[in-house]
Formats: sequence, structure tokens, C-alpha cells
Amino acid sequence: MKSLATIREGGAANWAFRIAATVVVFALVLYVPTKTGAGTIQTAIEALVLMGAAMSLNLLLGYTGQISIGHSAFLGMGAYTTGILVSRYGWSPWYTFPVAFVLSFALGVIVSFPASRIKGVYLALVTLALALVFPQVVTWKKLSWLTGGGSGLPTKDAQVADTGFNIGAASRGQMQYFEIFGWNPLGDLRKPDNKAAFWYWIAVGVVVIIYLVCRGLVKSRVGRSMVAIRDNETAAAVMGVNLVATKAFVFGISAGLCALPGCVTAIKTGGVSPEGIQSLTVRGAITFLIVMVVGGAGSLWGPIIGAAVYVYVTDITGGWASDEAIPGVLRPFFGWAKIPPSDGIFAVLLIVLMFVAPRGLVGVWRQYSPRIVRVLPRPAGTTGAAPVAIAATITNTHSEGEHE
Repeated sequence: MKSLATIREGGAANWAFRIAATVVVFALVLYVPTKTGAGTIQTAIEALVLMGAAMSLNLLLGYTGQISIGHSAFLGMGAYTTGILVSRYGWSPWYTFPVAFVLSFALGVIVSFPASRIKGVYLALVTLALALVFPQVVTWKKLSWLTGGGSGLPTKDAQVADTGFNIGAASRGQMQYFEIFGWNPLGDLRKPDNKAAFWYWIAVGVVVIIYLVCRGLVKSRVGRSMVAIRDNETAAAVMGVNLVATKAFVFGISAGLCALPGCVTAIKTGGVSPEGIQSLTVRGAITFLIVMVVGGAGSLWGPIIGAAVYVYVTDITGGWASDEAIPGVLRPFFGWAKIPPSDGIFAVLLIVLMFVAPRGLVGVWRQYSPRIVRVLPRPAGTTGAAPVAIAATITNTHSEGEHE
């Protein structure tokens, strides 16, 4: 297959492309809170939460081959950790992020032990049970003193009437501004747009952290062990990979990272309950799975692209509450619906995508992009110009020694 252009990995053209892509992403991230309103920013935050949850699930399913339909429980663990510590004990929301990570990591490791002995549909059932049990546990009457029961958090006797940053009147000691070394980048947080932008940047920071952790893990020796387990567990064990320890570690990291978007959700909504936050239920776990599959499992950018597409499609089609709002071409297919057909339309698109591109949107890019630009990998054993120069120097020295 011929390409229109060919560039070498690590070359000037390759770096120019990377820098251009980084500038585009940065410009898009900056555009949302500065040029749009609170409604669009809220939608972007939903996409960012899905990105973080799907990236954490991708570590487990996409790279290690362990299916999980219970990651909504880990996201709920993060949300309830923030909700409890902030509303009941008056903690700063910032301090709840590491606590949520540690608690979810521990729960993930515990779940991984029975999961390490099973796989396939049986592992899916175990994790599905976790997603089903979590809402029942947090609404259990005997734990209502901590979780707020069915009504959720905050409760009437809460120390702080919010599960996030208590923004309001200064006379009541509430937060009005967010300063960084005396610099106030967002202005008055009591304004809806500024408050939404504040939540947005918190979500962006969480997504960046999750991406960097996932990238560092995938590119490391542990990442190679994960891929080996996914491809062939027997061969991985023969090569010296500790299956139980690797699975437990990856399950724990995946669970801990998934808790961080849960903390963002608790901060944004100001209240936590299974009925108020659908991502805490099985529906949320399935959504994470769909987002990852749509974008492309086993790729770092797959969950990010999948979450953006999912939120965009559901947001656009979610406003089709009447026949007049539905485009004329699609009206015969969805005009009969009594409710906005967003889920149905995305389901149809998902089925079509699985037939056309079973590896997701990133898989489509990997398949067809070489027809336009092909990136040639570096020669084996070299990392740049320096090793080549060193090899040439050694060769010349050896030749001179032979002549002597």
C-alpha cells in the first residue's frame, strides 16, 4: 500500500505533527471555558468524567484482557469518599482525592484475587455483581449514618451543606474566589460561568493525571507484562510474568484511577446519591465499556475520543423531544418515539461501528492513515542521532587499531 508521504519517527516532520496536534488539543481545551457558556462547560465536564473512567477501565480490559462491568462501584467509591469527608467532617475537597484513590485501590486489589482465577463471562459476572451491590450498600439503612441512605449526601445534620467547594456569601464564610499564589484566574465563582469553569479545570487536571499514569504504565515493563497476559497467559507465565501480582496491581491502579472522576462528580453536583448520579449504577459501568469500545480498546487515545463522540451524539439527539426537532431524513425512523431517542440512535451507531470498525475509531485511523502518511519506525537498537554517532566512533577506532 503506497502512501502519499513518508516521515521517520523522531524526525523533524514527525515532531512538527506532534506539536501541531498538541496545539490543537490545547486550543480546544482552552476554548471551552473561555468562549462558551455554563451549559456547554457542563457537557464538557461530563465528557471529561467519562474519559477518566474509560481510561482507567482501558488499563484493565484493553491492555490486560480482564473484562469489568463493575467500575461504576469504584467511581461511586470516589464520589462517596469526597461526599462523606467534605459534608460530614469538613475536609477540603482537594484532600479527598488521594484518600479516594487509596481506598479504591485497596478494594480493587481485594476484588482481583477471586478475579485472577477466572476469566471471560465468569469474570464479567463477578464484576457485575460488584456494580449491583454497591448502590444497595450505600443506601442500606444501617449505613445511613455515614452515607445518608436513600436520600444521599449531604444530610440535614451535615457540617457542610455541600459535597464540593462551598461557594457562596463571604459573610457566611463561604468560598468566593480561587487564587493561585495571589492570582485569581477565574474571577467571582458565584457567577454560573465562572463556577462551571472552575469545575471544568478540576476535571481537566484529573484527566491529564490519569492519562499520564496510564501512559507511563503502558510504556513500562509492567505494560509489557499486561499485554503478554492479554495475548497469552500461559506464555506470559512461562516468560516469568507473575500473573496474580500483575493482575492485582493493574486492577488496583484501574480502580484507584476510576475513583478520581467520582470525586469530580461529587464536587460538581454538590450532592451524592445513586438516583442522582447514574454513573454510580450498572448503567454507568456499561457506559464506560461502550465509550472505550467506540474509541478503541488497547489505545491511549481511544477512551478520550470515544467519550467525546458519546457525549456529542447523546447531547445533540437528546434535544429531539418533538418530531419537528428531528432532521427530516431521520424523522421516519425516530419520529414515533415518545421520548428523545438519544440512546436508541447511539445504539444503532454502535452496531454499525462494530460492523465497519470493530477496533473502534482509533482502529480506523490506524488502518487508513498510512495511505496518507506513513511513519517509519527508528532502526532497532537506536534512539536517535547520538547512538549512531557513538557506533561510528567505535567503528573508526577499531579500524585504526587494526591498521596499527
